This record gives sequence, C-alpha cells and structure tokens, in this order.
Amino acid sequence: MAPIFGDVGSKPPPPSLPPDPIPSNPGAREHEFGGGESAIIGGLGSKMTRVGLFMVGIGLCFVISTIQRWSRFHEMDVGLIFLTLLFIIFGIWTHRAGREFRNVSASRGRDVSHLLAAMTSLLKLYTVVYVIFFVALIFALIQLAAENIGG
Repeated sequence: MAPIFGDVGSKPPPPSLPPDPIPSNPGAREHEFGGGESAIIGGLGSKMTRVGLFMVGIGLCFVISTIQRWSRFHEMDVGLIFLTLLFIIFGIWTHRAGREFRNVSASRGRDVSHLLAAMTSLLKLYTVVYVIFFVALIFALIQLAAENIGG
C-alpha cells in the first residue's frame, strides 16, 4: 500500500512549478510579438510613460506648494507631503513600466525580458497601493467604530 500524504514517514509530493519564462540559455531566442501586438504594447507603454511623467510633475508642484506654505506660515501639511511622495513614487514606477512596455515593441529578441521588467515595476507599484489601501481600510474601520461607540 502506498503511503498517504500526511502519514508518518511519507514525503510530500514535489511542488510543480511553472516553466521559467526567461530562457536559462542567454543565447536562446525569446518569443517575439507580432506587429499588431507590438503596436498595442507600444501604445500602452507610450501612455504609461507620459502619465508617469505627469505624475512626477504633479508631485514636484506639490513640493513647491509645500515649500511655499512653509515659508509663509511656518507649518507643514503632512497630508500634502504624503501626497507628494505618492505622486513622485507612483510616477517613477509608472514611467519605468511604460518604458519597458515601449521597449517590447521597439526591440527584437528581448520581448519577454522587457515584458517581465515592466510587470516587475507594476508589481512594486501595486504592492505599495495594496498596503496603503489596506492600512487606510483599517483606519476607516477604526474611525467608524469609534464614532459609533462614542455616539
């Protein structure tokens, strides 16, 4: 009788991993997207690059506003500083991801590498967004509970 997983002395089955999307042989050819696919990916990259630059620009405007507020009133607006950092960080990651998406359509033989680099930038961006919204949800629930308990 074959051991059942969980029996004493039995070993768990080896995990099945998906194949590595980046070839282990650096000389191997990667998947190449066709003309229509490259146009869509390149268009997305162009828009993302511009949006990222706009976000950094808005963040820099917030920096100037924060400095002006400090020079006039000698007070800092923590919310504005936080918003400034968000715009600049999100702008940089969006710009980087967009640049990599544009590289997918512009390069030959490195489409998968550029696509994964773009997705890595997006993963970083959305990890931060996830954490921020999770913390904000907790604070919102605490505030809601405090208002209901306090009357």
